Amino acid sequence: MTNQHVHIMFGMEEQGILKAALHKAEIRHNHKVISFNDWFAFGPLKQLHLEEGEKTRTRWLSARLSNYEPLYTYNPEHQTGRVVETIQSLSEDTNVTLWHGNHAHDQIGVRFVLSLLRDRKMNMKLVNPIQKDSNMVGNVHTNPVNLSQLKASEYIPFLHKMDEFNLLTQEEIDEFVLDWEQISNDPALFRIWENDHVKLCAEDALDQDLRNVIIEQSSLYPDQYVPASKVVSEVVRKREGYSLRKDFLEYRLRSLIQEKQLLFKGAPGQLHRYRVKWEMEDVI
Repeated sequence: MTNQHVHIMFGMEEQGILKAALHKAEIRHNHKVISFNDWFAFGPLKQLHLEEGEKTRTRWLSARLSNYEPLYTYNPEHQTGRVVETIQSLSEDTNVTLWHGNHAHDQIGVRFVLSLLRDRKMNMKLVNPIQKDSNMVGNVHTNPVNLSQLKASEYIPFLHKMDEFNLLTQEEIDEFVLDWEQISNDPALFRIWENDHVKLCAEDALDQDLRNVIIEQSSLYPDQYVPASKVVSEVVRKREGYSLRKDFLEYRLRSLIQEKQLLFKGAPGQLHRYRVKWEMEDVI
């Protein structure tokens, strides 16, 4: 009997693309895809493998992200607690492949999953289809960082060459787990992937970027109020290497409004419903 092969992803869109790739590669049998519907680049992570840790994270996210309910809770089986249970229930003879890109959410997710499986005697591999030094990357995006930027056809060469990837050693797993413990126990609430490391930041680390875009764009609008959607999209574009989430940046805009650093017109909470302007006395 062939052992089950479990693929662990860190995004719903990526999961769908990999499932399509498995179907096209005609190797769907005995392959299962598991995915988190979360974003580990922001919010508390301490004791996330426990119910109380997940509740703490959920409270933080739901209090700050205006789209939390429709985006993060619509698929219960992909919520973190359920996925943790699924991963911990895998049998010892399961082959596990963790797919990741070059951004903080995926990199932290890898470390989290390995902390769950650190004492299991499984065959575990890491696959990064957009790794710059990979000699198997085909015609992919010029500078992709997120696996959702790839087509199903671009996963297939990796699926056919799974046997060529090295198994993780216990030493490598222990190093990843140590990283997870340091990241999850740190009070920092925002994280980026920079120079091949997870960098821990204050949650207002990108506020200056938001301010700069507002000032740059204000002259394009008669009343100098810039659409919130434009501000956030510009920061995402300027920092494309970080694979930022718009919902977190929208939360930071609302925080700046609450701190009276921004004036606004409209209804904050939905990007398309309001515009912002930096307080003129702060603009020099």
